[in-house]
Amino acid sequence: MHILVLQETDWLNRGPHTQHHIFERLSKKESIKITVLDYDMDQMMEQNSIIIKKTEYTNISKVIEDPKIHIIRTGHIQVKYLRRISSLITNFFTIIKIIRKERPDFIVSFSLSNGLIGLFLSKIFRIPFIFFYIDILHELVPIDYIRGAAKSLSKILFKYSDKILVHTYYQKNMILQSNISPNKISILPDGIALENIRVNQEKLNTLKKQLSLNEKDFVIFFMGYLYEFAGLIEIINYYHSKVKSENLNLKFIILGDGGIYNKLIQLKNKLEADWVILPGRVPFSYITEYIELADLCLMSFKINDITKDIVPIKIFEYMAQKKPVLSNSLPAVVHELKEESDIIFTENQEILIEKIGILMKQRHKLKEIGQKGYKLVKEKYAWNKLIAEFKQHIINIIKMREEK
Repeated sequence: MHILVLQETDWLNRGPHTQHHIFERLSKKESIKITVLDYDMDQMMEQNSIIIKKTEYTNISKVIEDPKIHIIRTGHIQVKYLRRISSLITNFFTIIKIIRKERPDFIVSFSLSNGLIGLFLSKIFRIPFIFFYIDILHELVPIDYIRGAAKSLSKILFKYSDKILVHTYYQKNMILQSNISPNKISILPDGIALENIRVNQEKLNTLKKQLSLNEKDFVIFFMGYLYEFAGLIEIINYYHSKVKSENLNLKFIILGDGGIYNKLIQLKNKLEADWVILPGRVPFSYITEYIELADLCLMSFKINDITKDIVPIKIFEYMAQKKPVLSNSLPAVVHELKEESDIIFTENQEILIEKIGILMKQRHKLKEIGQKGYKLVKEKYAWNKLIAEFKQHIINIIKMREEK
């Protein structure tokens, strides 16, 4: 079986995301071939060149060793406003070439504009098309007047896809408002690879020394893309004076880059906040040890149009390592996990920030909460279980086509 995966983000430098976890694992099976079209959204390639040539990669590993994925990054013009348009043109002809040469059995899209091209060609060549709607994609568009067009593209993809996969009940409910049949939409949540949570004690001890951590320190932890609405600046400003004047044994590890990363560095330097630790982006193989340092993991996002419908995979990664999670009451997270996980929810971001100081005095209770979260993840969110569900969706689509 050959699966063509379409996305508008950088497969090599972003993530790992849902698609990395699913398709790297599927690619290990000899009977399955995975081809990915991605996009150099952060302009990592040949900054001084106007013409970016097509580049292909193999065996790029994000979550497992030696995946068998073929990644294609099509050529484009490195000029503002023309980058995306030119890449879409080259993607169109690249997809046609792939179809004619190595006809995919399925096309799976995680994107809108690339997805529309893939959907159009899937109908011409009669290839099943799955729209994996892992985010409220039009809300991620930064330009207002384009956001409306992106929303319209979403509705086209909803209507004509053979299958729509979402992470949460809230995403499904939103799509149902576009008069899409409920039978067409299935929920496939994010998951966790339990084999990836084994802590390397040598790495862990080295990290503790490098970061000057000791047993008295209470470590709060955030990882991922550093959005403005993640509350990180607010947490630093709230606790800095307490750390300095009250000798509060607090350390704040912020793992990741992008977004406000440079602002955080500037703030840390301005305040001389040595209790704030900003390692930037680290290899996936080190994330387990970083999480292990934490006494409390944070989901400090403000509720907005982007965050209200998501259940980020980092929550499962935290719980898989028996770490307690403090989260703002993001609606999708509350709906998915409140009854079973013992996640500590707060009404808003301001209360969450204050709650950190209260929880610092409850380490024993936090460890008990972490144990319950691990049990839930193990039973419901292991990747081997979720990938089996994904494969079943493929089988069901094949059966439906054969019956027509």
